[in-house]
This record gives sequence, structure tokens and C-alpha cells, in this order.
Amino acid sequence: MNYDLENKSVLSASFPLPGENYQLEHLLEQNYPNGKKALIVGPVTASIVKKILNNYPELFIISDSYDSLINIRASLKEIEAVKIKLMDYSHTDFKDNSFDLIYSQGSISVSERKNILKEMKRILTENGKLSVGEIVLLKEPVAGFVRDIWQQSGLEPLPMATINQFYTSRGFEIVSEKDVSGSLKDYYEKISYSFSKAGKDEKFQNKKIFSRMKHESNVYLKLGGDKYIGFKSLILRKAN
Repeated sequence: MNYDLENKSVLSASFPLPGENYQLEHLLEQNYPNGKKALIVGPVTASIVKKILNNYPELFIISDSYDSLINIRASLKEIEAVKIKLMDYSHTDFKDNSFDLIYSQGSISVSERKNILKEMKRILTENGKLSVGEIVLLKEPVAGFVRDIWQQSGLEPLPMATINQFYTSRGFEIVSEKDVSGSLKDYYEKISYSFSKAGKDEKFQNKKIFSRMKHESNVYLKLGGDKYIGFKSLILRKAN
């Protein structure tokens, strides 16, 4: 399997994201009119940034982790038309009704999700849209070995069957939805490939994240985690 990854570092912002390009393709399928300002919440790849910039000339990216912020800046250093800032996702510095698009891919499947969504709703324009991709639970009850990797990663995925109701109960209208769980096999295979090519120094420097992501990949690819771990793309707008 020959993967041409821009950067083999597991801490790089160019490393594959869950949902890969399928979430962005889902958004672009909606044929929305262009907007002025967009916000990306969390890690993102250069290819996604470039495509969003085609429709939104003013683009901000926020990260709640300093290490992630540094990696995002490094991977996007050739793209000047982006403002990258360190912010708490649930308490940003942006004014009300600031963004025509908010894009988040695998960044808010956490216990603070309710407060993050409240903040996103505040800074989204009246006719703006929210493109969100979430790790979801496909089957209940969740197996203990899957629960363990989510706890280690700080994740709190919602069940696939109830995630729509979660968003609508918080003032969002679902415009479109897509199950892209099938993309996760390729995602985890790319992670495993990257591990196999990493040098000793990189593995030593990033020991904790290597251990966690290697275990997560093994759970999905070899231990039956694919029966429980899914990914869903939602396109939403404010309902009230």
C-alpha cells in the first residue's frame, strides 16, 4: 500500500483526519453561495484549507492545544491568507454573527460538546452553516476495549441513532447528513503505515501519542472496533 503522505509525523496537521475528504465533499455538494468569513475549529489539512479559501476569502483557524497550533502553522506556512489562533472552543474571542461557515472535523466529539455548540451558534451568522464531522457509536452497548480508547483520547462519542436529535435539540436544523464510517478503514490503515515508516527519534519524542494511536488503529483494524466506531458528517444551520 503506497501512501504519499506530505509529512509522516503523527503530530502534523497534515496527518489524515477521520472522515478524510468525505466531509468536505459533503459540504461542497450542497452548492451554497460563497461567503465572506469562515472558521475552522481544530486540526485540518492543507487541501481542505485551500478549498475553503476558494469560497471564503477570510479564514480563521483555532486550536485549543499549543502543540496542535504549532503544527497547524507549520503545515500551512505557505498559505498566507489564514489567521491561526489559540482559543478555547467553548469561549472564543469572536463577536456574535461573525462567520458564514464553521467547519469542524473530528474536533468536538468531547464532553464539552454542548458548550462548544452554544458558542458556535453564537458566532455563526443568521444564514451561516455548520459543517461538523463526529466520531459516533454504531452499536450499543459499547465494548469495553472501545470505551477504553475513547477515554484515553478524551472522546465522548454520541450514538449514531441519536446524534441528529442532539443537534436539533440545541437549535440547529439539519440540512444534510451522510454516514462516512466506511472511510475509517483507510484512515486507520494510513495511520498504521505512518507508524511503520517513523524513525526511532520521532517515536521516542512522541511516545505517548504513538502508543495511543497505534493501539486505536489495532482496535479498529484487528479487534473488531469497526463494529462500534463510525463517523458522521452533518451540514446544519441555526434554527432559532
